[in-house]
Amino acid sequence: DGKPYLVYCYEWLQNGNGTIEYIQLKPDLSGTAGESRLMFKAKDAPWNRQKNDDGTIGPHKVTDGPFLFKTGTGRLGMIWTSWIHDVYTQGVAWSVSGTLKGPWIHESQPISAPNFGHGMLFRTLQGKLLMALHSHKNLNGRYIRVPKLFEVDISGDKLDMGKAYIP
Repeated sequence: DGKPYLVYCYEWLQNGNGTIEYIQLKPDLSGTAGESRLMFKAKDAPWNRQKNDDGTIGPHKVTDGPFLFKTGTGRLGMIWTSWIHDVYTQGVAWSVSGTLKGPWIHESQPISAPNFGHGMLFRTLQGKLLMALHSHKNLNGRYIRVPKLFEVDISGDKLDMGKAYIP
């Protein structure tokens, strides 16, 4: 609609079940204009899982790292991250309406290998489309993030992850 928006995670620590929301920005980007709108909740994704306090398995409550993109056919998608138990994982959601308003539907399975998330898409100087992700690793008691690049294809109607990219 030609207006700027901010898409962000509203953390589960604040609301009990993480959400991804959007809010319109002022034309000069100096602040927000209006109220935020819910896109979806962490529990809406079929692939994220956690062990609940009562011992049952249910949806995870974390949302992290939303990144919007359009496919070659104009389909609006979002990659975002949650967890499958204690494994950081990247998933994809699609806007049925083609707008931020959605509704948003989630692919049934994550798109990344286990222990990768917080992705973004970008093009190299040569025009190759890549996804940058990071994993987590414990090195001598230090919890560090390890970046990795993957080839991706969004020329059709979906996001296809390819092989690891090593420059």
